[in-house]
Amino acid sequence: MSKAYFFAIFLLAASFTGCIGNENLDELSEQEPTTEEETTTVEGDEQITPVGTNTTANMAPYVAAGIWLSNDDYVIFDPSYDDEARMAIYVNWAAKDFDGSIANAGFDLDLDMNIDVFVEEDFGILINNTSADNETLKLENSNWNYDFVLNNDICGLIFHTTFAFIALDNEGAAGIELVQFVLRDWIDYDDMMEIKNDLPGLFGITDDMEDLFDDPNCGGGPNSDPIATFFVSEDSGGRYHIEVIKVSRAAPLEDFSFFLKDDTGSTYVGGNGFGEVAMQIISGSEFGIETSYTGDDDQLKNRATNVSNDDGSVYPVHFSDNDRDGFLSAGDQFMVYGMGNSANGPAADNWKLDIQFDLTGNIIGSARLL
Repeated sequence: MSKAYFFAIFLLAASFTGCIGNENLDELSEQEPTTEEETTTVEGDEQITPVGTNTTANMAPYVAAGIWLSNDDYVIFDPSYDDEARMAIYVNWAAKDFDGSIANAGFDLDLDMNIDVFVEEDFGILINNTSADNETLKLENSNWNYDFVLNNDICGLIFHTTFAFIALDNEGAAGIELVQFVLRDWIDYDDMMEIKNDLPGLFGITDDMEDLFDDPNCGGGPNSDPIATFFVSEDSGGRYHIEVIKVSRAAPLEDFSFFLKDDTGSTYVGGNGFGEVAMQIISGSEFGIETSYTGDDDQLKNRATNVSNDDGSVYPVHFSDNDRDGFLSAGDQFMVYGMGNSANGPAADNWKLDIQFDLTGNIIGSARLL
């Protein structure tokens, strides 16, 4: 404020309070002029000095960020490619500082206000367009949250995560934009078990989540019965091929037993007409009819070889886990041997193969031989 302007205000006040004495004028004349840069604001005993350009406060950068492709376009990196299975999504961002420049920018995945993934440009859609590996934003499994939904239409997990885009200007001010990503497809019990086995670590899925599905109103879970559907055909050699068309939920092969029954409904007991499906050692004895066994137990390897080479005379029922996933699932196949030029088994038309779910003792699928 100039001395002349200050004096004019003081003179206006004097018209109401009396004339200005010489001592007041002398006091004013002794005040030091101030420059614009030295101007301060006094608040009590505390003196605040403005920061920024031209005595204005520094403005934080303006930022914007989001996801620019649909959920169908996400990428999953499997453990063979990365240290663990992780999801990556395509993102977009923009940062602008109107009173300075952007010093650093990137994505904060765990919301701790530290940039985890830096970007190379102030505006962009590719994290690092010089590397195919970093075009997408890889999301950490530990940052996913989930909600368990149980209603008439859904029984499953809905996964979601929130991350931030942060831009820092040359004076240290930060602009922040939150981005939430919700996985559009909910995860049912079968999906969860498949992820745990094929893509371990993805979404942070743990064994404890299995218990969430153990509900009588939920169409899946560790103690509910899966329902299996089969397609039966017979070849010219006397063998019945029983293909698994659908299983309502996947369950380990160790949870299933088979029963070969004649046309009167009686279980065939002439030899290996019933028993465990999966190759396993129980109380020191070997069981199973799985020809596709790939484990490292020599005793079970020998049994799998014997089953594979048998024409039905010792093992009338064979099983092949065609996708090698360790579960009873679509595409797997049972083979029942009757009489023919390629078979020497007991089965005939109108016999049937029942599959039992051992955890409940219920028959979850039957295939009639025709």
